[in-house]
Amino acid sequence: MTYFYVGDIPAEDFVVSPSLNNDAIQLHGQDVAEVLLTDPPGTTVTTLTGTVSGQDVDVTFPADVSVFTTAGIYTLVVVIDKTAEPGSDGVIQADPIRIVADDTGDEWATLSLARDQWIDARTIEDAMLYDLLALSKSQILEYAPVLADGVAFPLTYRMAQITQAKNVYNGSLVDAGTGDIGNDTFTIRPFPLDWQVKQMVRPRRGTPVVA
Repeated sequence: MTYFYVGDIPAEDFVVSPSLNNDAIQLHGQDVAEVLLTDPPGTTVTTLTGTVSGQDVDVTFPADVSVFTTAGIYTLVVVIDKTAEPGSDGVIQADPIRIVADDTGDEWATLSLARDQWIDARTIEDAMLYDLLALSKSQILEYAPVLADGVAFPLTYRMAQITQAKNVYNGSLVDAGTGDIGNDTFTIRPFPLDWQVKQMVRPRRGTPVVA
């Protein structure tokens, strides 16, 4: 798993094993790699340097400025030009790779915090975990009362976010038709807030007893 934080400037090359339809693309020394990076809204940020090394592509990031200017999922696309390879021609675009840029300045849960408090999250791929946290955050915000100006961000919101992400993940593992549990056909599906999450976000006050 490899993710970055907003403002990071990777000191080492990002090694990519390009594939197409989940099958590895066979690379040769004559192949040339172009690497495109798009930001979370889908705008091309920059063209990065990609060097073919064996069956991998070593992606070099700029050394003087960070390409990760905002939190979210960036998409890296490797395009292999095989026209210089004897007996071969054409250009192959590999399957896109999703890279997370997390935000330590945000009050909501980071990938690191989620994995610290939810052990199973350590086995979830970065971009998928980011999607789970983003979905649960939006659900919490829909239900939570609007905070007045100057009110500190409640710790319970972050706890509720992680709990809801866990609920969405576990619910998505279950096949709705058979009840089977597995990762082969995992699809993130919205999962209603349960009473525990609701209690974290909007706690029900006890009813006073009149003697």
